Amino acid sequence: MTIDLQTLKCGECGSNALKRTGLNQYACQHCGSVTLVEDNVSDRLDRVLEQVKNEAGRRLAADEVQRRKAMLRNAGIGVAVVAVVLLVSAVIGMLAGPRPSTNASAARPVVAPPVDRTIPTDGLKLGEPRQVLVGGGSSAVPKLLVVARNDTGKPLARAGIKAVYYDGDNRVEERTETLPVSVLEPGESVPALIDMPSGKNVTRQELTVQKLAEPYKAVQGERMTFARVRLVQQAERVRLVGRIVNARKDAAMLSGIDVLATLYDDAGQVIGLGHGYAQANELKPGAQTSVDLSIARFGRAAAIAAWDYRIGYNTVDAGGSRTAVLNAERLVRAAGAPESFNPDLRLSTEDLLAEDSERFDANQLELLPLVAGRSNIQRPLFLTELVNRSADAVVVAPGGVISRFGGSKADGTTAIAGLAYLYPGERFPILLEPNAVERITQTRVEWKPMRRAALPGPRAPLEVQVTGTKAETGSVLLNFSQRFTYKSVEVTGTVKNPGNNVVGKVRLWVSLRDRNGQLTGFRQVQNLPAIAPGESVPFQVDVEQNGRDFASVSTLYQTE
Repeated sequence: MTIDLQTLKCGECGSNALKRTGLNQYACQHCGSVTLVEDNVSDRLDRVLEQVKNEAGRRLAADEVQRRKAMLRNAGIGVAVVAVVLLVSAVIGMLAGPRPSTNASAARPVVAPPVDRTIPTDGLKLGEPRQVLVGGGSSAVPKLLVVARNDTGKPLARAGIKAVYYDGDNRVEERTETLPVSVLEPGESVPALIDMPSGKNVTRQELTVQKLAEPYKAVQGERMTFARVRLVQQAERVRLVGRIVNARKDAAMLSGIDVLATLYDDAGQVIGLGHGYAQANELKPGAQTSVDLSIARFGRAAAIAAWDYRIGYNTVDAGGSRTAVLNAERLVRAAGAPESFNPDLRLSTEDLLAEDSERFDANQLELLPLVAGRSNIQRPLFLTELVNRSADAVVVAPGGVISRFGGSKADGTTAIAGLAYLYPGERFPILLEPNAVERITQTRVEWKPMRRAALPGPRAPLEVQVTGTKAETGSVLLNFSQRFTYKSVEVTGTVKNPGNNVVGKVRLWVSLRDRNGQLTGFRQVQNLPAIAPGESVPFQVDVEQNGRDFASVSTLYQTE
């Protein structure tokens, strides 16, 4: 504790230059005399603090009294206001309301009993769960497969299952999964996949049904089926693609269209499951949309013997309110294996769902005879071209897989890809490089399902002009020991847009031809910019000459 020395003065010389030298003892730094202070400074400070505390208590008490008075005053005003409101309401009711009935048995207000919407969870029956591996190879993921059946007698919205996993008596982890349908119909069964703990040992699991509830709004309605549907398989990948048409006679808007597809083996056991939604969020009367589901496979040793699908949907009224449509017979079953396609084919939803009248006849495509050549390190290669022999149809997104053979020995495949369309008479260059044979003697082509377009077709017209060619010779060093020389041609030119719209994503192929018109080398021009109306852009590309000396240059272009 410190003392303000300015309140003390020396008794001899009156100076206040005092220094504390002991308890209640101070020495004068001016004359050297010692001064004793008789009262205890700590006692004096205690008295001061006590006075401050008493004053603070008095002020707090006064503030509390004022606060209570204000509360009583406000409460009185509130009571008066409520009384006035009640009085006015009563007067208005007597003047405007109906006269009280003189009948002693006048109807009294009826209070509706609360609706009990709870559904006992024991009505959702769970089958015996089994562990499965979803996916293949190192990417396979363990999941728990369980089949749930709705025996509640009521439709269930977004029913869920909780799985608690154990390693012996130790609780490892818990996961919750919603059934893969928006509404589970009464008597309907549905499989579900529940995630399992990753990298942990699981010896058993306990399954419980989560709280059950009916859809907020639901009505019985028409069963929805696909207008066109295909189950296709490419290697281990299985897809269900289908077209949905809003053909309801009441002209209702549809939304929330979801599809569940299930695969079965010949014993009726579930071996695949896929769930997804239509591409369109809302479907107007008469409109159509498509669905493309990837189905998760498990039990790969078993072949697909049967499959089914079910479609759920809602109707939308003018106010935007949704109503779930129920139909106990919505499940559509089919027997048989999926259609199998080469895994290298790029199959779009539009390609698979095209009608017969929309399809391009693959017999109108021709693969020209192979032309032998050499790469820049003198390895054998072969050149060919894909030609559209149709007189009036454009093939949309042509594609296929060329199987190569050297004699009777298979030598791998080459995919035909990269084209958005091919017009009548046009030639698309293709390079075939042998893998384990010295010479390719024959080829076989597996075409994908392709669509057609009538002329003038989808391509924006461009004017491609070759302005110059320059023959060159280059060399390449292989493994720091062998040097090879090769011929190339520098081709320059321009691409002009004569139309009225900007053309973007221009792709251009430049081909070299010998004096007989056979292909002797080609290359795609990269990074062409968008072209404004009336403008042109230059291009320059070095094309290796793989066959005989070139005599002419041809081009093929695409726009999107």
